[in-house]
Amino acid sequence: MLSTLAMIFMLSSLVETNTMSYLSYSIQDESWISIAGSSNVNTFECYSNSNFTRGNIIVDANASGNSIVFSEAKMALQISSFDCKNPILNKDLYRALGADRNPNILIELLDAQFKESQPQNPNSGELKVSVAITINSKCKVIKVPIKWIRVSGSDIRFIGSHDINMTDFDITPPSPAFGLIKVSEWISINFNLSVKTNTPVFANDLAKVN
Repeated sequence: MLSTLAMIFMLSSLVETNTMSYLSYSIQDESWISIAGSSNVNTFECYSNSNFTRGNIIVDANASGNSIVFSEAKMALQISSFDCKNPILNKDLYRALGADRNPNILIELLDAQFKESQPQNPNSGELKVSVAITINSKCKVIKVPIKWIRVSGSDIRFIGSHDINMTDFDITPPSPAFGLIKVSEWISINFNLSVKTNTPVFANDLAKVN
């Protein structure tokens, strides 16, 4: 998921319907993103819970209130921040993801759709989020199902997982032990992000101030 993986921030309950708002956010220290995979020998999962960013985004809700469009919702996640608890596996992962040439996984949040069949709960729910993810200089747009929980006030936790094929990003799965270990081309990006936001500033209010 990338991030901010990343990535995945606002809910319709935080924005007025059919209006544009400007928000700042920060991803809290307890957040994490992982890359999980498997081989013919075992499974592995590599975690990153550092160098999460803060920033500003533009949120534009449609008239029906069931979708949101985002602007400037971007995050760069350092590949070297992932720890597989195995130095050799770390190096294999970094090499496979092309960290020497493109050290970051770039994540941009594009839009979010609420499930129309479900009543909107102000404290939890599900979203379908479109995310542009760039790995190894290759960009793909994916749709990620996300569960969200309002922890308190403007603190929201986002939980999700999505499988991607490494070959879609021109990545050759690593083959440790001189090729004796075969790693699957499919990996899962998992995330558990705790996001704090400010009170939105709406475009019409900003115009009054200016």
